[in-house]
Amino acid sequence: MTMSRLSGIFSLVEKNIKKNHSIQNKRRKASTLFAFCFLPFLFLVSAHAQTDSTAALHAQLKDADTKAGLPNATLVLRRPGVLPQVHITDLHGRVELSGLASGPLSVQARHQSYVSADTAFALQQGLIANIQLSISAKPILLSDEIPILELTAQDLITRLLVNPRLEYLHVHNPDVQTYIFDAHSSQQVINRRTEKTVAGLEYTIKGYYHTPDSLAQQITGFRSWGRWKLSVSPGLTETPARGNLSGQPFKITPHPLSPDALKHYYYEIISTVQVGDLHVSRLGVSPRHGQDPGLIGDIWIARDDFSLVGYDLRLNFPALMLLPTIDHWQIYQQNTRYLNRYWLPARQIWNIRTRDWIARATTYCYRYDLNAALPPSVFSGPEVIVLPEATKQDSAFWALHTASQDTAYIQVQNELLQGNLPAAWQGLGLNTGGQ
Repeated sequence: MTMSRLSGIFSLVEKNIKKNHSIQNKRRKASTLFAFCFLPFLFLVSAHAQTDSTAALHAQLKDADTKAGLPNATLVLRRPGVLPQVHITDLHGRVELSGLASGPLSVQARHQSYVSADTAFALQQGLIANIQLSISAKPILLSDEIPILELTAQDLITRLLVNPRLEYLHVHNPDVQTYIFDAHSSQQVINRRTEKTVAGLEYTIKGYYHTPDSLAQQITGFRSWGRWKLSVSPGLTETPARGNLSGQPFKITPHPLSPDALKHYYYEIISTVQVGDLHVSRLGVSPRHGQDPGLIGDIWIARDDFSLVGYDLRLNFPALMLLPTIDHWQIYQQNTRYLNRYWLPARQIWNIRTRDWIARATTYCYRYDLNAALPPSVFSGPEVIVLPEATKQDSAFWALHTASQDTAYIQVQNELLQGNLPAAWQGLGLNTGGQ
């Protein structure tokens, strides 16, 4: 969905980021393809208190050799007498779960290219169990015996940028002309002092794409709660570097994935990990001049076909100086290799913080249908429309997507925000929203 997207004394901060990236890079090996298969190991960090009466688990899975987080790995949670739960790590190798029942728990870390590891411990009510698991790579035969090229960060980013994309989101593949996708998105506004959600919104989407740049999305289910009136956005989007705040447009350019990005940004390989028969490199990114507004963070690139695996980017301090009511603006996107070939969006998370509020939006794409026949009428009219039945979904429908908050629906507004930033989010920090 196309929607929106967030002195000099802080230049030292940006320089330190570059320096730290350089130090980390020297300490890590560039590849784990031929790592020795010694026994996997793990260690458990002491639990921390939380306010909920249930238990929580924060786990991170790392490569035992490079110490880099392992994306797209599997954690299997087992309890006596209960079916196992399967969770996939994010690009940092993390899984964070809350609302868990206390008691004994067994966790197994699995990855196609690594030796599995198991651990068991007890979750305690009201506490967060923090665990780190390290597993060792095992050599596998790459497809067609293709050698791994020695590439610099500039090589990787240059080859990524020449691949055409629609807003850094939908990767163009010459043999894929159309696809249909299903998505579910949820938004919350949270009071930072009380940690209570004051408003929320959920919707389901049926999306349609046709090369080269036709995109249409239909909202098939909608509900909201709370006193803030949230608009249907941001959903899937490209960047926090432009938008509309308090009626005034803003644009922070360029983006680290824009065609001229190499002129403005510094890139450095932080680590490379094995994902199946692929190698994925994590690149640190920051503006070449620390005092320039821009984005900082990480970009993940597949080394075999130079596809975008994902990114975790946030506005730097000079950029936030242009948005005085905003303390933090971050976007995380994780793609998944669909049909073992096509990197397509699987999850996107936005976080915006002000002095008083936290706004968070999470979108999951959970099904794709490639090269489906799409009539031209699908793309006529507005890019985003709300189907009439979307406002009539009952609690049974929403129980399939979430169990949080109330299950009542509210008639969706006829007007969708024409700018990029959700209407309710524009009031963050300005004390204009309901409390």
